[in-house]
Amino acid sequence: MLLEILGVIALLFGLFFCAVGVLGVIRLPDTLTRLHASGKVATLGVFGLLLGAALLMPSTALRLLALGLFVLLTSPVATHAIAASVHRRREILDELEQDPAPPEEEAEEEDFQVDVTAALSRSRIQDIIEAQERALRHHQPDIKRPGDSD
Repeated sequence: MLLEILGVIALLFGLFFCAVGVLGVIRLPDTLTRLHASGKVATLGVFGLLLGAALLMPSTALRLLALGLFVLLTSPVATHAIAASVHRRREILDELEQDPAPPEEEAEEEDFQVDVTAALSRSRIQDIIEAQERALRHHQPDIKRPGDSD
């Protein structure tokens, strides 16, 4: 009886944090603060639900422990990857905004559009070409390519 009460309390704890996290993701203003809210859901909400389920169904406790460890290991990695892409995107947008602006008359008539692909290709195309050439040399070393010395 005591385990069932503790299990229900843990489930309600997890459910509360999941609901607050979802509200945070919906209501918070920018991506990085939304990531904070989703991170709390991944830790407190999911672990509350897993603990409650383990207390209510003891036969599944090992599986739930493995699931909790998986969430604990993968959630920060996913959050970091999203935050890094947001940071990279902001750098690209800042770089594009530094380009000379058209006269004010034209700026009012036309909408400002950002060509992120052009910025990426401008900064990364040479790196991509070099990486492809290195991969080709590594996988097919006996093939002679233009620019290779004899």
